[in-house]
Amino acid sequence: MKKFTFIFILFTNILSSQEILRIDNSTSSISYSGKHFLHNWDAKNENISGLIELKENQISKIGILAKVADFKSGNSSLDSNSFRVLDALKIPNIIFRSTDIVETLDIISVYGTISFHGIEKAINVTLNKSNDNDIVSLNGKFIIKLSDFNVKRPSLLLQKINDEIEVQINLIFN
Repeated sequence: MKKFTFIFILFTNILSSQEILRIDNSTSSISYSGKHFLHNWDAKNENISGLIELKENQISKIGILAKVADFKSGNSSLDSNSFRVLDALKIPNIIFRSTDIVETLDIISVYGTISFHGIEKAINVTLNKSNDNDIVSLNGKFIIKLSDFNVKRPSLLLQKINDEIEVQINLIFN
């Protein structure tokens, strides 16, 4: 009976066509852009970890991890201030976990939870998807509000930076 159960489970898993793809951190990136009336800035993270689960060639789960300290703007003073404001030593990671994915042709709607600055928040992101052999690419933009994550916005000349930050993702899985 145990042998039959093992074969049944193995056969069921083969039929489900489940596949796990890992993020290619040599080509993937997450960047953000912020604004202040005096200047705009952006920072990019090219050291991301993540996995997607495919079932029958459709994405069923996504998990992404990015370290706050890996976002680089090219300006060490700006990076230092960002790390301090975002409490990067106490809360070093930004984590996204999908809860539901709706896929239609080359567009997917990803519902999930983002954990940032010690706060978890539900989020919905629409992404462009492309498949090429064993490679899946996800690209898109979305807006987060710093106030939703209890981030104290810094001021310059008595004017705080904008609350909205645009996040752009370019993720390649293989």
